[in-house]
Amino acid sequence: MKKSILISLLIASSAFAMNNKEMTVYKSPYCGCCTKWIDIMKSKGFNIETITTNKVNEIKQKVGITSKTASCHTALVDGYVVEGHVNYSAIKKMLTNKPDIVGITVPGMPIGSPGMEQGKHKDSYNVLSIDKDGSLKVYEKY
Repeated sequence: MKKSILISLLIASSAFAMNNKEMTVYKSPYCGCCTKWIDIMKSKGFNIETITTNKVNEIKQKVGITSKTASCHTALVDGYVVEGHVNYSAIKKMLTNKPDIVGITVPGMPIGSPGMEQGKHKDSYNVLSIDKDGSLKVYEKY
């Protein structure tokens, strides 16, 4: 019985750790799907500062996002980059495990990813981790 209480407390403290976590999102003024993704992340407990700019590509270059890893918006949280329509589960996993990476990305804008929902149609896609040397690895599959 004590073990189950401890596990419940660990789960609760992990979920609480994501509440009010500060995230800054850079997006174009013309992108509606970015706003949908931001709303999803807010619903998961993130406190988000949205910076609307026509210089999103300059931000991407500064934080190490290339044309191969780019999507429509760029977020920064706890020293990590979150590029594009990344699922909450991948963000939570990264912030909990704190891997030694630049961040995670969903390149492009796959249909069915968070903020890109279009009915029942869903593309398969991968969340990729970006290593400090620029190499990519599959972080999660959808």
